[in-house]
Amino acid sequence: MPRKEERVPFLMEILLESASGKREARISDIGPEGCYIDSIVTTQEGETVSLEISRPDGEAMKFTGKVAYALEGFGFGVRFTDLSDANKTFLEEIIRAQKGQT
Repeated sequence: MPRKEERVPFLMEILLESASGKREARISDIGPEGCYIDSIVTTQEGETVSLEISRPDGEAMKFTGKVAYALEGFGFGVRFTDLSDANKTFLEEIIRAQKGQT
């Protein structure tokens, strides 16, 4: 399924909570509706995950999402769910900053 919104490169360590527990992982790209997480953690399509994403300035925010697809041993795509206005603003600021760097 094609994305509605483009993603930008964003390499950042995150805290991931899934059915297999809490652990550190890394985002490699992000957009207004989702992100890709580099991880060897096994996830299932449709699984709910929680993420704590930090900006380069150190401010962090929690997000929830569902696994849109998984590439076993490599990572998985997440579509954000229940985005608050604060979540949307946080993402917009990350995307704007990343576009300024590319």
